[in-house]
Amino acid sequence: MTTARPDRDTRAGQAWLGRAVVLIAVLTCLFVGIVLAGGYVGTVLVVGLVILYLVVAGVGLAKLRGPGSDPGYKDTGGALALVALAVIMATAAGGDAWQDLVLSSGRDVNAVVASEQATRSSRGSTTWSYTLTSADGSIVPGGPLAQDSERFRPGETVTVRMDPAGRVAPKLPGEADSSASLWSVTGLNAGIAALLLWLARFGSRPRRTKE
Repeated sequence: MTTARPDRDTRAGQAWLGRAVVLIAVLTCLFVGIVLAGGYVGTVLVVGLVILYLVVAGVGLAKLRGPGSDPGYKDTGGALALVALAVIMATAAGGDAWQDLVLSSGRDVNAVVASEQATRSSRGSTTWSYTLTSADGSIVPGGPLAQDSERFRPGETVTVRMDPAGRVAPKLPGEADSSASLWSVTGLNAGIAALLLWLARFGSRPRRTKE
């Protein structure tokens, strides 16, 4: 009889771990959907999937909390705010990683800078967009080359990695070969999973009773 409670605790722990793994798997699939939607569909679907991601994360977090524990709405809300920030950052990094994956099967070409345009955002940062033409005078597919600093002048020749299908904009070869975005996605998603697991496992408080 002395082993009854340890056995129950072991089964409860295994059940909790199973639910946690399912939650992380669902959130990972949703995130992959967010990145693909950004690449193939559009912003509206991305926003909808991000909202769904946060709803699933919130519901899953509530289900992972132990029975009889305090709901911890303040803790849960704070955690979801961090998750929202992380998933937005991961979405941006994931989109960049997807572009690099597409360009990995592209080819390097020498292009001529036809024109440049500087765009200033509301946050004060400036992006330079360079329209490129190939040797035969046609526009390089995929859109302009984007840079966060003024690097080229019209008439200059620049080597870029392009996607012949025009699915993504060209990049400089060194930028297209970088794995920084992929590591950022991996790290941010691992952080989201760790945060959810920690709050669900150790953030539960015994329900307070009225005296």
